[in-house]
Amino acid sequence: MFRINLIKLSILLSFFFSHPVLAAVENPKQILDEDGKPIPNATIQVRGAAPVLVDKEGKVTANLPEGESILIFALGYESLQISREDWLAKEVFILKEKSGSLQEVVVAATRTDRTVEDLPLPVTVLNEKAIQETGGIRLSEILREQTGLQIEGDHGAGLQMQGLDSDYILILLDGEPLIGRTAGTFDLDRISVSNIERIEILRGPSSAIYGSEAMAGVVNIITKSTEEETRLDLGLRHRSFNSWNPYADLGFSKGKWSTKLFYDYMRTDGYDLTPEAVGQTQNPYDAHTAQLKINGEIHQNWDLSLFGRAYVENSSGFLETASSSGRELLSLDNSRRDFHFNPTLRFKPNSKILMTLRGMSSWFSTVSDTRFESDGQAFDFQDFNQFYHRTEFQTDYQIKENQLLTLGMGHLIETVEATRYDENNRFDAGYLFLQHQWDPGTKTNIISGFRADRHSEYASRISPKISGQYRFSENFSWQASLGAGFKAPDFRQLLLNFNNAAAGYYVFGSTLAQEGIEKLQNEGLVARILLDPATLGDLKAESSWALNTGLRWKLNPRLMWVANAYRNHINDLIETAPIAQLVTGQNAFSYFNISQVVTQGIETDLSFQATSNLQLSLGYAFLDTQDATVLDQIDAGEIFKRDDQNRTSRVVRSDYGGLFNRSRHSGNIKVNYRENRTGIDLAVRAIFRGKFGFADLNGNLILDDESEYAPGWMSLNLTASKTLENGVFLEVGGTNLNNTQTTFQPTNPGRVLFAGLKIPFANFIQTK
Repeated sequence: MFRINLIKLSILLSFFFSHPVLAAVENPKQILDEDGKPIPNATIQVRGAAPVLVDKEGKVTANLPEGESILIFALGYESLQISREDWLAKEVFILKEKSGSLQEVVVAATRTDRTVEDLPLPVTVLNEKAIQETGGIRLSEILREQTGLQIEGDHGAGLQMQGLDSDYILILLDGEPLIGRTAGTFDLDRISVSNIERIEILRGPSSAIYGSEAMAGVVNIITKSTEEETRLDLGLRHRSFNSWNPYADLGFSKGKWSTKLFYDYMRTDGYDLTPEAVGQTQNPYDAHTAQLKINGEIHQNWDLSLFGRAYVENSSGFLETASSSGRELLSLDNSRRDFHFNPTLRFKPNSKILMTLRGMSSWFSTVSDTRFESDGQAFDFQDFNQFYHRTEFQTDYQIKENQLLTLGMGHLIETVEATRYDENNRFDAGYLFLQHQWDPGTKTNIISGFRADRHSEYASRISPKISGQYRFSENFSWQASLGAGFKAPDFRQLLLNFNNAAAGYYVFGSTLAQEGIEKLQNEGLVARILLDPATLGDLKAESSWALNTGLRWKLNPRLMWVANAYRNHINDLIETAPIAQLVTGQNAFSYFNISQVVTQGIETDLSFQATSNLQLSLGYAFLDTQDATVLDQIDAGEIFKRDDQNRTSRVVRSDYGGLFNRSRHSGNIKVNYRENRTGIDLAVRAIFRGKFGFADLNGNLILDDESEYAPGWMSLNLTASKTLENGVFLEVGGTNLNNTQTTFQPTNPGRVLFAGLKIPFANFIQTK
């Protein structure tokens, strides 16, 4: 009933403010570059109003909404600010190629199109050129080079942002969430970058519009669309470890409809950082990615888009285990499947209202089959099946020229069925979000809003957020945002019933812990109880408050400085810890709320356009993390440690190193140079990560000893690329050329060399 009433309210608000549709202009304006060529991706925006797009010839074929201040912008070009009078007087407008990235259009931050310059939030946009410069073929390889982001090697290539793990970062593909996490980690290597147009990185809690899993931030991956009649790109990349990545990208359009087909294949022999042990760090695997994207107009003011994606991965390898009869060789066969379908219907009854109905269905599954190599008998078998469906309705209403109201509501269903769970489990949730974007003056813009969530397994939650920006001048602006985030307990934390047959440990969800321990006691497997499972109780949703504040300062036309300081305070952090010691010496684990965690730091980027063909940039991130519970215990003198001579002493605050797997210092230096005579683009990058805690070696469960740190490392990366006259793109290069290797970074294989090419067949045929 709650959800139905919200939908009725949104529809009534939408139609209450309806206005007649604008008529087409008689003399269309045209947007060109400095060479007189049309810019088909240009956008026209009246301050505070919904954007207007140009057609394939760079022409504007509809009247603009009312308003005096008009902004013309496009990816890769400097924006052009003009008055209504200038707009009416001229027919052609020229955009200059830009330096910097303030005019990149961002969707993830507000669920509406806004440029970086107009956002009072810490956001980074990586365009296609920036992606190509890395030479990466998987998403993890792109993000690892960005200031303040770290790639974790636990359960795949996970992302860390503002000191918070992958569990707290929402990954979106064309605005829709991707599912399928292992122990909370979303493996970024499941995402090919061959057809990515841009990547939006939004830092700080975004639960006010996205709900759970967006407590640390959002990464939105925007795939390519097509506006050309026919385009076919074929590519092939080869890299170390016998890795091959062929792909095909086909796009065509006719009338008001366009279709994009994409296929990517990835295979590799994997790599091994511990050759002395049986089994590889990354096993050989092959992966197929297929994607279909259709956009078009089904009727006047009605647009439809259909998006489908399939991912299939298979891997194999070997592992050695000990048994009563000696050491045994195990064969591993694993697979992952990911299917995603997303239809979207948009209705624009007039220039002030846009209504969007989104549907999303995703299926994710894994199968792990482990057998004895000697006789093929089963050693362990695990399967996992997850289904996620969401229906959402959103209305954007232009209240005035400088005010945009967004109202949305939705319902989601999530089910999990797996070997590790006793039965098919289901979550249901409904939500409502409201957002107000207001530009009270030419120097100020404010975004405020909240989201209300109602979940079947935890109490209702309201997540507010407010952010603002003040422009001291055209080149200097200050931003600040204050917001709440939350993360609901997942199936694993509530309902997991898992026994690792190889290692001999058990993991129980909080709701099954008491029953699970009693069963182990009846079987005589429990040596002692470490924490009474009856005291765990129901898990609460994790919640946070976060402050972000920063600046964007264009010191001169060639020099740009961007900085952001943040502080996240997380309550009821869900932790895992042993609750019983087994007679085998292993433990049984469960989950409970305990900690209050603080992460805080500064991230800053400085870019300098030294000459027309030389750009330099410098990034640095400082991170400080604290567990308030641990600090209280240290102050109370309750935590001890032993030194090399086995002498015991109390831990003091100066010993405490914060949370594990966090580097206090990290940064990058990047040099981009274009050699004019040959047309070769060079991108040289040095990526640095400082030391970080990797394990508790003295048994007091905290990071407090120098021996518990992994050493820092630096990776030197180089990419050389060239685009020929007929559009053929060539690239060669390498990452980690200094060949830094460490078992503490299992996603870093050492030196990787690569070469690749992309052939745009439409251009090639025309040239011929």
